[in-house]
Amino acid sequence: MSETVLDQRSASALAKELGRSFTGDVVTSGQPGYDEARTIWNAMVDKKPAVIARCATTDDVVASVKLARSHGLQVSVRCGGHGVTGKALADGGLTIDLTRMRRVDVNPDDLVARVQGGSLLGDVDAATADHGLIVPAGIVSETGVGGLALGGGIGWFSRKHGLTCDNFRALELVTAAGEIVRASESEHPDLFWALHGGGGNFGAVTEFVFQAHRFGPQMRIGVALHHPEDAVTALAEYAQIYLELPDQVGWHAALKQSMPGLPFVPPELKGRRLLLMIVMYLDDASSDDGIQLVERLIGVGKPAAKAMTVMPFGARVQKLLDPEFPNGNRYYTKEAHINELPEEALEILVNRWGEMKMSGEIEIIGLGGAMARVSPDATAFPNRHHNWWLNFALHWDDAELDVSNVAQIRAAHDALKPWLGRGIYANMLNFDEADRLVDAYGGQERYDRLSRVKAQYDPDNFFRSNNAAIAPAGQASRSNSRS
Repeated sequence: MSETVLDQRSASALAKELGRSFTGDVVTSGQPGYDEARTIWNAMVDKKPAVIARCATTDDVVASVKLARSHGLQVSVRCGGHGVTGKALADGGLTIDLTRMRRVDVNPDDLVARVQGGSLLGDVDAATADHGLIVPAGIVSETGVGGLALGGGIGWFSRKHGLTCDNFRALELVTAAGEIVRASESEHPDLFWALHGGGGNFGAVTEFVFQAHRFGPQMRIGVALHHPEDAVTALAEYAQIYLELPDQVGWHAALKQSMPGLPFVPPELKGRRLLLMIVMYLDDASSDDGIQLVERLIGVGKPAAKAMTVMPFGARVQKLLDPEFPNGNRYYTKEAHINELPEEALEILVNRWGEMKMSGEIEIIGLGGAMARVSPDATAFPNRHHNWWLNFALHWDDAELDVSNVAQIRAAHDALKPWLGRGIYANMLNFDEADRLVDAYGGQERYDRLSRVKAQYDPDNFFRSNNAAIAPAGQASRSNSRS
């Protein structure tokens, strides 16, 4: 499918054409709001869409798709804009911007949340908390629901309630033909399967219907801080007991480059290089079992400081990491799944951490539980059966450091290869990892199934500007699956 490259005059003409039937607003280069609309989370991305269609309704999305198709434009879909590669923006093409579509409607009797496609996790948390409910999602409140959920959705509640996509009841999307389709177990079940982890390859999702779960809004949370010299011992001890923990425990370890001044951080430890270990009790915050379990887990190793408290999940816990991942930094991520954390591997990890000068953190997030009990064939999301998710989530400000910092992160990842699983989380697939695409979808057979669904709903690959693009059957290359 060839793409049209637009000059400024042509872009303005197309914007005017689209605006005749548009509820939202359409912006082009040089207009007020354009630079804001093309700015996303990762400052390494500097793309300039010819036209940005800031949709307010599903009909706006339909109009945008039809316009792009009729003029042969490259198209992208923007939800939250937190994707590390910047595929939310169509450089020189048309960006379908959903960020104004953020309504969340909750039916507490049926335990259902209807979420528009441009919503952020914080929007969902605020709406569900009023009813003592949650929808399992990610770990940063400013993340877009759409990108997270369509790629799977690993987060604080994954062990208790599964991935975000495991909680789909239905989805409304606009296809490449400009048609509005509803996918569920009984409607377009093949598409429904593919949307559970297959990313933005099949259309622009304008509404998610989620299964919600009763919770809180208060959560019991425990934290422990460890000096670098104690980090290996603490992580190794935790790894030994982790597999015996119940689903009610959420766990996150972060090797922090500089500990921020969070409420539980003693003044003398602020700004220090520390291991932060977070324990969340995913059940009744007042439970004696929860109190005892959290107290036990924050005592692992030799903590320099520890604390336990109760705070609202959506209003506080889900926002704890937001200041660590603000818009405007230069981000590069490298991740892997891992089933063992022996001391040899942990020594390498901690030593590499000590050599790094970037901001951010190296994360080890506990998996397993409910997400691992879903049948491998039930959804498109692969790689469920690992114990931990390892993620180098690091950032800096100086563009001159891009090459050296990326190389250092890749080298740290490669040093751990003997212990890493083959899979990769598709949501974190980076710009230099095309050779890992098939692994991101669980291997060639699984990729081929997704490719056949892609051919049915998007045969000419209209939606190809997304983080882990799937080619329609017949166009798919036999990509190798080296990790």
